[in-house]
Amino acid sequence: MQHDAHDCCPADLKADTSRDKRILRLVLVLNFAMFVLEIWQGLMADSTALLADSMDFLSDAFSYGITLYVIDRHLHTRAKASLLKAALMLILAVFALAQGIEHISRGAVPAYAVMGWVSVLALAVNVISAVLLFGSRGRDSNMRSVWLCSRNDALNNIAVLLAAGCVYVTGTLWPDLLVALFIAGLESASAVRIIAQARKELRDDQ
Repeated sequence: MQHDAHDCCPADLKADTSRDKRILRLVLVLNFAMFVLEIWQGLMADSTALLADSMDFLSDAFSYGITLYVIDRHLHTRAKASLLKAALMLILAVFALAQGIEHISRGAVPAYAVMGWVSVLALAVNVISAVLLFGSRGRDSNMRSVWLCSRNDALNNIAVLLAAGCVYVTGTLWPDLLVALFIAGLESASAVRIIAQARKELRDDQ
């Protein structure tokens, strides 16, 4: 059996793990707070993009919680947790598509002003999270997955902000829906990469 990288340099590992845990607790709180805000404002504003992004924040908060639980456990356990998180990301991508179809059926034009200020706040939270997690992204598939989540959400927020401007200019719901599709695609692509890395870790650990 291949030895887990966490078996080496226990003093350094303990310091790295403690630092990662502190960061994960902080970004978990930030992301869950943004989930509550975005789903509330997304429903109020009839914005598919905000609703999709709120699901990303929930996925991130869930991911950080799982990673906190498994961070100092065996590589095999961490890799399985990564597979669970990737499955959640795929489910949320499907949810975003379903919300888009529902809004098309109602012809609901989102409130661009709400989309704008919420996406700016969300962007700030995700940039902070991504910067904090950057140094730990190469440790294993779990830490890589949580960094990818924050990076993806920062890109999502920029897209939502652009969509708000396009909704203002066009007076239609289509920019909002296109951004929701972009978010769903980004989440799906990241989930596939996480699954590939986690499966490799499981094979290497045998």
